Amino acid sequence: MAKPTSKPRPKPTSVHRPEHAVAAQLLRELRLASGLTQAEASAHVGLTQAGISELEKGVRGLDLLVVRDLALVYGADWPAVIVELDRRIAAGMKPAAALMKRKAPPKSPASPVRRRPQ
Repeated sequence: MAKPTSKPRPKPTSVHRPEHAVAAQLLRELRLASGLTQAEASAHVGLTQAGISELEKGVRGLDLLVVRDLALVYGADWPAVIVELDRRIAAGMKPAAALMKRKAPPKSPASPVRRRPQ
């Protein structure tokens, strides 16, 4: 008797889980609460600005250690971030600003904008 053939299921990844969107949103809120731009944040962790954008949009997988690095760069309390993520996954939302234990590092001064002579 032949076994029924079934299509192999793809390996589940976190990007396709609803919890991923919650984590990505929290990461974005933390960055905004810190006052850093995506480009400034990317310089601290060795990603491109586009990489930070992809993490925040939820189109790129979230590596735990990168998320931890970003949370610390943003000045967030890492244990509080994990607790908040778990709470949000379980039920609702909390502003990321409430998780900040210190202010983020000061922004680097912007280079002057050079205008072309007219």
